Amino acid sequence: MKFKRIVISTSLVLLLISHHSNSQHQVGSAAIYLYTMIGDNTSEVKLKQARALATDLSGAIYIADTGNNRILKFNRDGQLLKSIGGFGWDKEQFYAPYDIHAGSILDVFVADHNNHRIERYDKHLNYISSLYSNENWSQEFRFGFPRGVIISRHGDLFLIDTENIRLLKLNSFGEPEMTFGNYTEGKGRLLQPIKITIGPKDQIYVSDSRLNKVVVFDYFGNYLMEIGSDFLKEPQGIFFGPSNLLFVADQGNKRIAVFSPDGELKNTIEKITDELGKFKNPVDVVQFRNRIYVLDNDRVFVFDGSHLIRPD
Repeated sequence: MKFKRIVISTSLVLLLISHHSNSQHQVGSAAIYLYTMIGDNTSEVKLKQARALATDLSGAIYIADTGNNRILKFNRDGQLLKSIGGFGWDKEQFYAPYDIHAGSILDVFVADHNNHRIERYDKHLNYISSLYSNENWSQEFRFGFPRGVIISRHGDLFLIDTENIRLLKLNSFGEPEMTFGNYTEGKGRLLQPIKITIGPKDQIYVSDSRLNKVVVFDYFGNYLMEIGSDFLKEPQGIFFGPSNLLFVADQGNKRIAVFSPDGELKNTIEKITDELGKFKNPVDVVQFRNRIYVLDNDRVFVFDGSHLIRPD
């Protein structure tokens, strides 16, 4: 078999290299902007200092509208299904709800920060129960001002206790089992934990806006590693989805960073579109199937992340 000799000009080589480099750098731009779900000029819903997004197993979107002291539920098309809340201390009232988790099969959990409690609702946002720090608990387990909340596939609940700057784990019966990330932890010490997510091997990932990184623990609270310490600035919301990718709202750098579970930087989403420009204040991000939702400056932007989630 004879092969033809092919000569490629230097300029063509440079063009090909440039194209390849740009495509690698712009992989994150393959998260293509689709629409603004909330926050454009046509939106009937107006958010105020909203801090958290969540998605349930059906794809419904929940928002902790912190400044308005309410929780909102939308379908995947952005239609408002239900709103609960208003300032107060009773059930279905909130005082600075900072986080929301809807990833369990049945329930929705809200970190009601200034009411010192975790609120539990069903998927239709009907009230179920409240969890407060119990006076019968040992002093080491009592919490105040919960900032983040998540429930594991084993039924254990993890919350960020900002009063004591640590994480608290409660078992499926609501009984406290351990704390970690506090001042005695050495490398695992947290300074300003913001949000929790759980990885594919039950690792606990915590964003810390003061440390400018994500701190990773095993399921028993042992420090494992850190992610993004040379890349992130004031990270806020973090999310592990079925894509096996860690999404981080890199607030200080006004972008979304995407990592592998072991901390390898895989991608970034640097801007919305050329016309809309960069993010202003990204505070949370979630993924459902090929859709990526970003909460930024009281707006929710929706992206098609097909290429990012399943790269060619």
